[in-house]
Amino acid sequence: MIRTLMVPDNQDISIQLPEPYIGKQVEIIAFTINDATEELRVQDKTLTHYASQKALAKDWLNTEEDQAWQNL
Repeated sequence: MIRTLMVPDNQDISIQLPEPYIGKQVEIIAFTINDATEELRVQDKTLTHYASQKALAKDWLNTEEDQAWQNL
């Protein structure tokens, strides 16, 4: 997978693909970062999918949580 950010200075964008991509179907998606982020905020106000596993583990992986959930 290739991912890049750019700020185009006109309506034309050109990309170079690595050799292994030649002859294969690729998907190219263009969207503005601000618009996509704003759309996510509107759809999911909690934005829990942005929380990292490491951050969640800090709160959830402890003996107090284990005791709270042991009967479920």
